[in-house]
Amino acid sequence: MADIIGTLLDVALKLFGLRGKLSGARQARKKEVADFLYAIAKNIEDVSESLKQEIYPHGTCQILLSHSNQMEQAIGDLIGKQEAIDLGKQLRQVWEIENLHREFDPKPEQERKRSLHVLDQVAGLFRATGDIVKVSP
Repeated sequence: MADIIGTLLDVALKLFGLRGKLSGARQARKKEVADFLYAIAKNIEDVSESLKQEIYPHGTCQILLSHSNQMEQAIGDLIGKQEAIDLGKQLRQVWEIENLHREFDPKPEQERKRSLHVLDQVAGLFRATGDIVKVSP
């Protein structure tokens, strides 16, 4: 099984690294791209919040799968079709984000907290990338 948090972090870092290309869009398009990135961040934040409360994050898998399937359409024209396809595939590898609930169960509290901290950072990276794209000239 893929490392869900590690893969999400990798996708977020790659997108953050592509923020210059994403910012090259016309203004109306920037808002669409930012909203797409915010939606991914929100999904990850919802998962994190559920896990912090030890609640199973129902429905979040389908949302992440939807985002992975929309990656090419959402940003392919800005970063290149193949790059967007690759990022979508990478995100699709971990679309079963709800499995974190099961993975967290046997972990010691300190390790869970550390993992949740990284998950929150991942969401923050998606948000930061969206913010940069949205306000870029």
